[in-house]
Amino acid sequence: MLRVSIKFRRLRDRLMRCNAITLCIVLAIVTVTVVIRGLTNGDEDDWFKFSNEDISAPSDSVFFEGCIDTHEYLRDDQYQKMNASFVMLTRNEELNDVIKSVRSIEEHFNQWFQYPYVFLNDVPFSEEFQTRLRSESRASMEFGTLNKLDWEFPEKIRESFAFQHALNDQGDRGIMYGSEESYHKMCRFYSGLFYKHPLVQKFEWYWRLEPDVEFFCDITYDPFLEMARTNKKYGFTVILPELYWTVANLFRYTRSFIRQNELKVGSLWNLFTENYQILETEDSLLASRVNCDDDVEPRLSEKVAIDHMLDTGNPEDEMGLRYLIGRSKAKAPIQPDKFDDQEYNLCHFWSNFEIARVDVFNNELYNSYFQYLEEQGGFWRERWGDAPVHSLGLGMLLDIEDVHYFRDIGYRHSTIQHCPKNNLHGQLPYTPAEKRFSRHSWNSPSEGFETGTGCRCRCDRRKSDIEDTAFHCMDRWTELLLTDREPPINALEVEQRIKFDYLHSN
Repeated sequence: MLRVSIKFRRLRDRLMRCNAITLCIVLAIVTVTVVIRGLTNGDEDDWFKFSNEDISAPSDSVFFEGCIDTHEYLRDDQYQKMNASFVMLTRNEELNDVIKSVRSIEEHFNQWFQYPYVFLNDVPFSEEFQTRLRSESRASMEFGTLNKLDWEFPEKIRESFAFQHALNDQGDRGIMYGSEESYHKMCRFYSGLFYKHPLVQKFEWYWRLEPDVEFFCDITYDPFLEMARTNKKYGFTVILPELYWTVANLFRYTRSFIRQNELKVGSLWNLFTENYQILETEDSLLASRVNCDDDVEPRLSEKVAIDHMLDTGNPEDEMGLRYLIGRSKAKAPIQPDKFDDQEYNLCHFWSNFEIARVDVFNNELYNSYFQYLEEQGGFWRERWGDAPVHSLGLGMLLDIEDVHYFRDIGYRHSTIQHCPKNNLHGQLPYTPAEKRFSRHSWNSPSEGFETGTGCRCRCDRRKSDIEDTAFHCMDRWTELLLTDREPPINALEVEQRIKFDYLHSN
């Protein structure tokens, strides 16, 4: 089990909700501690790392620890191949990177399971592209072209001054990919249109791939089937924080959509939000002045002293007067990104890898959400990514139990990677389905660990695992799996205790 105490987590959440000065002080203390610890003890293994821990929970854990016999698995009478496909949006000029991705997923999974591929492009694929890719797999492949309306922004927007100004402004401010129109199009397409393509709609499940990705572990079971067996609807392998300025207003519009439609969100929503509903009270003024647990007693002490002075009518009540004057002069605390007592914590599933049911997005509610976001113009006014849009949409629709963390699947995209440790007792010899997937003797798996989950993973341990660098998001995921969410503090109970102490001290 995790060594991070629940008390530490709750303290962390209090600090995360407090004002910026408090947070800066805490970060400074942590930074100094890290520097001193690094100078006095260079052994980084002493530090807590999620990658060393068993984070399995009753509601979610890896389907198999280590390897299983794939040939026996496929021969089992209970095995049923699912109506599923890989999906990739790409371009002709990315052929070499696409081949690299296909070779990796074929070697580590699809050589045994033969799931089909769907490749999508905003222009027709070349004959060379199709021919070379078909030579990389025995699985069937389909190549589709996007409808212009699905790929392009509406003409009246595209030709407007506001559109070009927004992209230029994002570029000037250094927002990653903010000045690239094609990137905005890609994010918009994956946010709410990819699952409507006829080639995708033929399937019940999809596994998203990207050009130039790499898999590190053998996947010896069928993820689609195991998700269906366990009633999982969405699977991820990386969770990390988004860049703030790419989604500055996304949460505001999302909360507006929820409010307008009077939606009751799923429990997965808690993974992506900080909750400012600290107090259970009908006093709106009091609630607005409490933004973290550490605000509770000071604000209630202030209230008790003022109420006592007003109830007794004593104009010489020095403490009551001091509190009353102080409250009248105090500025209302402002949390600029707080809406309906909640704030987006920027965590999101990295959607360049996702295994999911097509209808987790292709449904009336999610389609309405996407259309609402489309009307706000955030896919071009800002640089809303499909990953945070997917994540917040899923948060509205799903419970935490509906989601699976594919912790045993090693994956790299760009500079970010997740590579699990091999399971110490769950390794089996590698048996390729085709000669071209044979491995040299030097291509041996990494060492095994008791808490490992991977099968024949080959990891570059010089690179950090995203589990250990995206600490806050991983911590929130495990916390929701392993602990119950704290209810709001009962303001009346705390006020009565403070009032008792106040009256007996005077």
